[in-house]
Amino acid sequence: MSLPRRNGQLSSCEPCRKSKLRCDHAAPICTRCAQRNRSDQCVYHPAPMTRPRDSPKPMKATKKKSTAQMLVPAKSSAVWTGPSSVTLLASAQFPNSSKRPFSGTGFLGPTSYSGAFSAGVDAEPADQTALVKSTLVKSTPIDPQQVSRGAQVLFLLENLPLYDEIIEKRFSIAPGWVLGPPVVRGLVKTIRQIYRNATEGSENKYARLADLSRVFFRNTATPIETHGSMSFEEYLIVVAPRWEVVSVILAFVGAATYQVPQHDLGLKQEKDGGSETSKEGLRQIAFQGSEACLAFCSSLGTISDPLVWAMVQHTVFSFWMHGTSDHRTWQTLGDITTTVFALGLHQPDTDSKIPFFLSEIRKRTMVGAYALDKDIATFLGRPPRICWRYCNIPYPLDMSYEEIVAEPAIRDMAMQRLDSNGWNIDGSLNKGARARGNLIVNINRENVLEVSLSHRNDRLEERIQAVCKTADEMRSTLPPFLQWTDATEDSDVASLHLDFLYQEFLLLQTLFKRTGNGRDALISKSSEVITILLQMVTMETRSGQVHPSIIADLCYAGLPAAGVLSTELLRRSQPQAHLDPSIPATPFPRSEVIQSLSVFLSQLNTFLNKQQGDYEICVKGQKVISQVLDRVLAPAPAPYEAPVPGGLLPENTVLGEDMEFMAFLENFDWEQEMRLTFG
Repeated sequence: MSLPRRNGQLSSCEPCRKSKLRCDHAAPICTRCAQRNRSDQCVYHPAPMTRPRDSPKPMKATKKKSTAQMLVPAKSSAVWTGPSSVTLLASAQFPNSSKRPFSGTGFLGPTSYSGAFSAGVDAEPADQTALVKSTLVKSTPIDPQQVSRGAQVLFLLENLPLYDEIIEKRFSIAPGWVLGPPVVRGLVKTIRQIYRNATEGSENKYARLADLSRVFFRNTATPIETHGSMSFEEYLIVVAPRWEVVSVILAFVGAATYQVPQHDLGLKQEKDGGSETSKEGLRQIAFQGSEACLAFCSSLGTISDPLVWAMVQHTVFSFWMHGTSDHRTWQTLGDITTTVFALGLHQPDTDSKIPFFLSEIRKRTMVGAYALDKDIATFLGRPPRICWRYCNIPYPLDMSYEEIVAEPAIRDMAMQRLDSNGWNIDGSLNKGARARGNLIVNINRENVLEVSLSHRNDRLEERIQAVCKTADEMRSTLPPFLQWTDATEDSDVASLHLDFLYQEFLLLQTLFKRTGNGRDALISKSSEVITILLQMVTMETRSGQVHPSIIADLCYAGLPAAGVLSTELLRRSQPQAHLDPSIPATPFPRSEVIQSLSVFLSQLNTFLNKQQGDYEICVKGQKVISQVLDRVLAPAPAPYEAPVPGGLLPENTVLGEDMEFMAFLENFDWEQEMRLTFG
């Protein structure tokens, strides 16, 4: 991975630099080294002009209590030996497979091979666990190539002050509910302390980072041990010096660059209008760094809570950077699914070794993974991977993150302010309501997908009504402060209402596409979706800070609904529309629809980010709706032609062209990634 030099240019790999040849900075192997069969030597050195001492001294703990070594758990003595990089594969240096690191089995369900021994027999006795740990300690030395790559990743932490600033600005816009501010801030603070202790006052920073890289590999290969009375600060010290946490920070910063305005990112502008570290450059560095950390974890067979956090955040980053339709986003979603199942987050049990705060973080993490699965599955029109029927996902308590990680006395006081169902009795929207609401919405979304993606058409209308009835029952369980009314001015409540509206829209769209029934209901629901979206934009604009989710809502819920209205508007605007038996006699609010679509396009233009992964898809949909409005508001004058016998319409008329365009609109796939293939 190429790192930027002080002048902003990317550094060359070592073979190209020493040979004074032009490097294309490709990762993990540059093209020139690949062509010259020097893949094993292609390394991007963060400080190429420094040289290690003849006999470098090992890292020593100073008298300070907050050194990097003391921040490493005492039992973190495992080492990493499994090669996974292209560099090692190219040089065919394979170590003894019998000495590769042990990878834990993870969660085992009732039908697993251990099921017959689970009753009354400890499936993993203490002696066996101790044997596994001793095997980890005696494994082969860490591969120097991976240590070098790890040092390059750690060198990115030199910019932690900038990352911290971006993270705080992101929290000022949207605090988040999967990994709340106390968790991310605590991880950044602890990592900063580790990095400072490792490099401060060192004449050879790279040698110190290489030592620190070895520590990170050993920690990542070691299971995280917790106990019921463990404090949040103690937990942070244990988990921070691991590759998963570095991935969390880099992915969080990368995703934040799409949510924080350019002028607030803290990047120094040059005179020519560029920047020392551009927004796009920062994204590329963050993405490659986060991906490298996840690759380290994969090679170690790591299963941990921070790994799930990293995967969730990396998938969100991939969504913003590459788009939901990109296969890389779909792949990272699969990694999340695999890990949450292996960790047992889908079937949590009462474990006295799990502290309260970690139990609550696990609930929110599982809800976040479940919600991501449904969102991406809906967008791509693919079956969801995490199915409710196989899960027992508990509702997170309606508490703020500050209360979750607080001392027991403060935490207990907060729990006394919850009702019997776990909702806060103060009517606060800024605690755990968003996480709980997301779980309710996505349980219903899975029911919607089961109908929409099924090949069955029998009793379709009956099944759709059953799903709608279930959704109404779920909404009725929400506390009063989450119920939608016309007087509601909170964007979180509006967003929850939009989720339910959009799911009804999906069901009505399925009914209309398969049976031709329910056109009026579909048009009405589409109008509701656009109306609530415009209200949400107004709310956000008044507050002065636009939540990042509003951009996604405009694209993924707004465009399909606007497409339905556009098609119907064009159909109703034809000169012979009153003679078309397929057009119902019900009145159509033509003027209101035109105004709504015009404002919707204007807002989409305002908030759409050119660097966003799905930008091209959204722009194409936007152009189609704009063409509809142009045809309706400024139709081209029909050329004069001689009358045609029999009252038939002449060929090549404007009406004929509009009919062709309308047929194109009706076959336009607005829902599933708005696949705009124009032939």
